[in-house]
Amino acid sequence: MSTLNSMQLSRRAFLRGASAVGAGALLAACAAPSAAPSGQAGEAAPSQAGKTIKFYVFWGSPGGIADQLLADPALESYIGAGNELDFKAGFNQEARLTAVAGGTPPDIGIWTHYLDFMSRGVVVPLDDYIASSNVIAPEKFIPGNWEVIQYQGNVYGIPGFECFVRRGLNYNTRLVEEAGLDPDNPPVTWDELMVWHEALTKFDSAGNLVQFGIDPYDAEGGVGPGNDGWFLCESWDFKYFDEETKEFNLDNELMAQGLETMGEFVKMVGPDNLVGVRSVEGQGTWGGAFNAEVQAMIIEGYWHPGETVNEKPEVAPYNRASWVPVPESRRGTKIQFGGGHMAQIFRDGQYKDEAWPVAEWIQSDYVCNLIYDNIGWLPAYLPYFERADQEKYPGLKFYFDSVQEANYWGPFIRCEIESFVAVQFAQAREAVFRGEMTGAEAAAKLQQEAENEWAQAGFA
Repeated sequence: MSTLNSMQLSRRAFLRGASAVGAGALLAACAAPSAAPSGQAGEAAPSQAGKTIKFYVFWGSPGGIADQLLADPALESYIGAGNELDFKAGFNQEARLTAVAGGTPPDIGIWTHYLDFMSRGVVVPLDDYIASSNVIAPEKFIPGNWEVIQYQGNVYGIPGFECFVRRGLNYNTRLVEEAGLDPDNPPVTWDELMVWHEALTKFDSAGNLVQFGIDPYDAEGGVGPGNDGWFLCESWDFKYFDEETKEFNLDNELMAQGLETMGEFVKMVGPDNLVGVRSVEGQGTWGGAFNAEVQAMIIEGYWHPGETVNEKPEVAPYNRASWVPVPESRRGTKIQFGGGHMAQIFRDGQYKDEAWPVAEWIQSDYVCNLIYDNIGWLPAYLPYFERADQEKYPGLKFYFDSVQEANYWGPFIRCEIESFVAVQFAQAREAVFRGEMTGAEAAAKLQQEAENEWAQAGFA
């Protein structure tokens, strides 16, 4: 992954990063049939108490409320008297993949690489647990979030911690007004977005970048492919992979156009200038530069309004959200995508049966309230979600309204080498905005690399 999109553990990103290049190789040793749960869901653990159940999440931000989470008076009723929950937050990708490949994962974790883990047999199916649960059932979750937890007819994860829709153009109304733009008429096409980008970008007398409009590859703008979809493909309206025929569609005119168009925004500010801005502490991706009011716009999901309030309350009142940009030929298209994260029980975890109730516990009001109030994330659990305050944070109401107003929903596509493709995409787009390749050349290279990896991974 390029320096431009380096990920901070405090952000809820699922860009795979450079370590994902080796995800398939690291997990290859684990690619065996998933072990079935060793006991019946809902039954008390047959052995003595005193077990430590490991529940790890990849984000760093939940670590800030770890003590409050573990202080839940009802926690013992889930995990069993005498047992303890070892909750840890903030794991980089290399650590996660190494632990899984080495046979030392947590018992239950929200560790991204969800489809990689499913397709390589390192997490267990949860259908038997679900069948005996009074908490977990398909009808209790947002349908889109229930869809992404399934693979080849089985459920391998339970939505939790952070779910709901992912597409919105957030912008700072104060900076927009200062630039002479109308915050009530945000851009809806890439051409209009470029007008705003140019008006909001500033350099000092020495030519240093001090403020910019948007990095189109920041946050959700740069995701894909994966559980958050692939924004570029959605904006230009094509499917990069056919699940039935197992054919890739990366070498096409729309991919080339997307790479060229999005690359122009980075070229305008200068790739190295942008890297320099990002290198300043507090001005990173996934909201950092927006909070610092160095970046005026960002393509983000519903969590952005809440995270902004909790991380930089003085900036939050200026945050507003609208539709993400599309090409002029698609003017009027209102894009949305439903995605999110899930808790998975690992095949090599020590306490599978004891870990299952943790997936139920994280749907509780106690846990969901702490996360929504202190971080800004929503679950996919309808008994809680449907009661959540839709105007809790500035800009949040747009996301709730968008569910009814969207006229295009990005497709969820299962591709067993999506992590590999995501890394190659990050490298290809950088080659384009640095002028090393044309969009067409990068698209062709992506196609070839994907086909080669598909064959080498044994899926052909």
